[in-house]
Amino acid sequence: MSKKRIALLLALMLFTAPYALAQPYQDGVYRDLGAGYNDEVVVTVTVRGGEMTELTAENRRGGEKSEYFVKAEEGLSKAILEKQSIDGVDAVAGATGTSDSILAAMRGILEQMAYTGPAEDGGMATAAPQTTPAEGVPEVTASPAQT
Repeated sequence: MSKKRIALLLALMLFTAPYALAQPYQDGVYRDLGAGYNDEVVVTVTVRGGEMTELTAENRRGGEKSEYFVKAEEGLSKAILEKQSIDGVDAVAGATGTSDSILAAMRGILEQMAYTGPAEDGGMATAAPQTTPAEGVPEVTASPAQT
């Protein structure tokens, strides 16, 4: 094999290896809380096809979202969905308090949806570790994708 082909093959392996090693998330809808200034923030993430497809945030007791809340939700949602992670995602300038609340909830959600592979009995895949939902917050509803 020529040196150019070997170099091309190595370059290709270098660029594709991270994607090959990445494990998909378990499909479902996940929720967790982050402490906020006036109220707790409930973050909901939808996973389809092993990828996060939707991220929303709301005040636990409902009510209108402030401009800072909307700014943090929109900015972080875009960044997290793009990266499929919170690694390297910074708080939104001008909305750091709400951003910190959303990121705290996302840490819990990422723990919930960590993919562990097929169950030992050959049944459905499982997500671990399981966490106890916070009082008043709907439970996680992870289920296999409908085909």
